[in-house]
Formats: sequence, C-alpha cells, structure tokens
Amino acid sequence: MALSDTKLRTILNKPYSGAPELTDGDGLSVRITQKGTIAFQFRYRWQNKPVRLTLGRYPALSLKDARIMTGELRLLYDKDINPKTHFTSSGSSELTLNYCLDYWMERYVSTLREKTAQLYKAIVYKSLYNQFNDISVQDISVRDWVKYFDEQEKLNPKKAKVIFVQLKSALNWCIGRQIIESCELMKISPKNIGTKTEVGDRVLTYKELAKIWLAIERSRASTPNKLLHQMLMLFGARNSELRTANVNEFDMNELIWTVPKEHSKMGNVIRRPIFEQVKQMVERLQDLFNDKMFPGTHLNEPMTISAANRYVRRLRSNLDMPEWSAHDFRRALSTRLSEEGIMPHVTEKMLGHELGGVMSIYNKHDWLEEQKKAYELYADKIFWHIKNSD
Repeated sequence: MALSDTKLRTILNKPYSGAPELTDGDGLSVRITQKGTIAFQFRYRWQNKPVRLTLGRYPALSLKDARIMTGELRLLYDKDINPKTHFTSSGSSELTLNYCLDYWMERYVSTLREKTAQLYKAIVYKSLYNQFNDISVQDISVRDWVKYFDEQEKLNPKKAKVIFVQLKSALNWCIGRQIIESCELMKISPKNIGTKTEVGDRVLTYKELAKIWLAIERSRASTPNKLLHQMLMLFGARNSELRTANVNEFDMNELIWTVPKEHSKMGNVIRRPIFEQVKQMVERLQDLFNDKMFPGTHLNEPMTISAANRYVRRLRSNLDMPEWSAHDFRRALSTRLSEEGIMPHVTEKMLGHELGGVMSIYNKHDWLEEQKKAYELYADKIFWHIKNSD
C-alpha cells in the first residue's frame, strides 16, 4: 500500500509497535523506530547485493520530495549507474545521532544478552542521546567530537575511553548497513581519547580479607547485602552470578549451587559445591526469601549492581587500606589457592571459567569434590585471620 502524509503524521514521534518498514513503490520505503522516528530509504540491488540508501528524515524531507528523489535514483539505476555513487556526492543524508542510536539499539543491541544490552544503554546511549540535536550525524565535525570528549575526560577519563569505543562501534555498524554514509568520528584514533582501563592486579592478603569481612559484619547494611559480599569473598564468583541467583539454584540435598547459563557471563552452566562454611548463609537466605536470594527494593527482583557497588564504596571509605573492589575477591581466591598447591583446572572451575583447548570440548567434569576441599581450605584461612585480627 502506498504511503500518505496522513499516515506518516499519525506515526511521527509517537510510540510505535507496527512493522519497522513500510513500502511505497519503486524501491522507496520508510524505516520507523519504536519512538516514531521516520526515515525514507531507497532499496535496490547492485552486483547481486542488496543496497539500502537513507534519503532523509520525515518531515524535513517530505514524501513528495522523497518520491522525486527516488525517481531520479531509479533513472540512474536503469542507466547502469550505481545510485549510491550519486547519492554520496550529493550529501543529502539528514539523519541525526539520535536516530542512529535508536536504530542501533533496536536492530543490534536488542539482539544481545540482556546484561550487555543494559551496559550499552547505560554508557553510550545515556551519555550521547540529545548531545547533538537537529544536526546530521555526518555534519558533526572532528572539532565538535573532540570538544565533547574533552569534557568527558574532565569528568572521568576512563569512562570517556569506553564511551568513545562503544560509540565508534555503533556508528561503524550504521555505516556498514548504509544507514549513514560516513562520520567524522571515524577519523579520531582511540589512543587520543581518555585513558585505557587498567587490568586489575590487586591481590588481597588474608589479613585484608579478614579486615573487609569484619567491616561488613559491623556495617548497617541489609542482611542480603552483607551476605552477598561475604559469599562473593568465599565463592570467588562473579557479582552477577550470585546477585541474580534464585533460591532454587541452591540444592541443599546434593549441596550444589548451579548457575544457569542466563546468569553466566560466558553463557555456560557453572556448578559449585555448597561447602561447610557457606552452608548456613545459604540456608538463612532461603528461609528469608522464596524467590531471589538477594532481593533489592522489590522482593521479586534482584539487588541492582548500583546498590551493590554503593555498598562497596561505603566500606572502602571507612577502611584504611589500598584501593580494592569486590572483583578482587576472585583474583585473591585464585592466587592464594595456587599458593596452597590447588591445581589450576580446579581454581578455573571455581571461578566459573571454561577450560581451554581440547579439555573444553571433551572434559565436562566439574571436580566438585576437589572444589569443596579447596573452598573449605580457603575459608578456614580467612576465618583464622578474622579470629586473630587486631
């Protein structure tokens, strides 16, 4: 069915859940985002490959003008002239950064794992949406980009680097799908923006672990928040694996904690033993709650990562010791147990890593008994230092 101004006006800038693309004729169509942003596109095939050219955004480009433009491009095509070559030189694209980010979020980010999608949304989408309103993304100059990232570096140089890398990836995705033809951001080297996040090398001592444990005990945080961080210390698990855990993941008959693949960073099922020193903590949480082990404001939802991070920041501010993070618990467990002679394949399973090489394909053994002994050894060491702390 042919497009009409009446139909486009009813869709424009309103919540939209219909077909993402509506056709008109002669290769002309419109792409529509969930927020009701409308862009005209001309579609054709060149050298047996599909090509999609974005002509402009409605209503800046009217339906009448889009049809005229499509007619001109169709004439070029019929003369064996690639319309893309003509279109690129005409500089007619008017798509904004907001449109590109919306399109990228809806067509690409929405297909990723939920945690990855939330990360993109929290960083690049939140940081850049509405930063360059009413200007084509292709018209944002290198100077404009540098000025923006200079301001971000003043706030947080590491975050500035992350924003830049993620944005470059998003716009490169748009270019690859011919949503836009080019972007001046691509001329900027990552080494000129922000500072690279350092790979952590902090290995906590048993004495430091004991000090953090006692600080958790003395804090006024909620029981789930306290137990979350104490269990992170003992298990060496990723924050997301434990924080989002459901009560039924902990089998108290078999004494096994099974992390489902949807809670695992690598998308693999992880099995860990419920060892003696952590057993009472698990039972206490199961008695308190019916669904989530570590609920947040709402009992049916897990504690947020921001709430967990805020708690760690409060703990850190009251402790006279070098900078540390909850993620350092993992490195401490692996390093200290290696010092005790625990084999690498066991500590790798404790950390929830997949084994490398041929072992990852053929060896599906979890070494649960060996894990249990290692966990108990590690917990005993920590509790000895807690008991004998100053």
